Amino acid sequence: MDLHCEMIMEQYRQMQTTFSKMQDIIMKELHQYVRYFGTIVNSVESRIKTEKSLAGKLELKGYKYQSIFDITDIVGARVVTFYMDEVDKYAAKVESSFDIDWENSIDKRKMHNVDQFGYSSLHYICRIPKEMYYDPNDENINKIKFEIQLRTTLQHSWASIQHDTGYKSDIEIPKEYLRAFNRLAGLLEIADDSFCQLRNSIEDYRRRVRQIVRNGKLEDVELNGDSYNAYIENEGFGELNKRIATIGNMEIEEASLSNFLMVFKSFGFKTLKQLDDFVREYSDLAYEFAIRQFDGKDIDIITTVTGPLALCIVYILSKDMGENVVKILLDTIYGQRKVNERTAARLTKIGRSMGLIKVGDDSDE
Repeated sequence: MDLHCEMIMEQYRQMQTTFSKMQDIIMKELHQYVRYFGTIVNSVESRIKTEKSLAGKLELKGYKYQSIFDITDIVGARVVTFYMDEVDKYAAKVESSFDIDWENSIDKRKMHNVDQFGYSSLHYICRIPKEMYYDPNDENINKIKFEIQLRTTLQHSWASIQHDTGYKSDIEIPKEYLRAFNRLAGLLEIADDSFCQLRNSIEDYRRRVRQIVRNGKLEDVELNGDSYNAYIENEGFGELNKRIATIGNMEIEEASLSNFLMVFKSFGFKTLKQLDDFVREYSDLAYEFAIRQFDGKDIDIITTVTGPLALCIVYILSKDMGENVVKILLDTIYGQRKVNERTAARLTKIGRSMGLIKVGDDSDE
């Protein structure tokens, strides 16, 4: 390495604290984007180029750089999203937050001709603006350029494949392999588009289901995870839980009702209308059951599970399914616990006192 490159390496060594501060500032900003959009991303990551990596870069093309300030990727960050349209959302935030070196920034997604292989990401060369962070004792923080890469998970996979094979363009790759690379790159791009369209279609479906449930038109709505969640959001069990809470002036605490979907499907319910009819038909019995369960007891809090659980228990016992099925219900809702067997016996006894089952008809007797 010549004297000029050694000078750049010494600058690099002296500015390690600056690079670390930059990395912290950049990562804080990128994580704020994730919270702002409220989306799940594959990863948000960063790195500072190692001394060995920088030395290798300078040995190859150190002549291009006058000083450390001409090297644009000593600090690098990357956001990997799941969908293509999210890349554009994050790109808009990067452009509005950082000072962009447009001349050196590259949208590699638009670089390939139709007969070229490659599936690439969006690379910004940036500086930290003083409005974001300024330290008069370390003004280099606002002078040093860094790189932010934005790409989808499939683009990231493609980049890893390119790195593993050692080929980065159709100029380098032998022609006998070029066609295979073109096909795979095309498939990945189609897959990225398709996943994005599928996600949008699913979101549209969920919005329609929520609107249908709010309008009370449940006849033709299939009972599935999306429609069931919409039913819960629309307080499908809310009235019964509030009624039960009045027994002892109890508060209602939120709890997951997701496991009940499996139970309702086991009852043979195929539409939300069947579920809603079930709730309406058995609510009075469930309320009476809850009175016998809680009346006179020093209980301050029930959960949102209380109402639907009471509904299922009175349904099971009125259909002569027996104590063992009540235990299976408890195992499904709470997980398998030793106490479930004793609880099932106690709840079955309450059902018997209500006349839901006849003495001697319980399958466990």
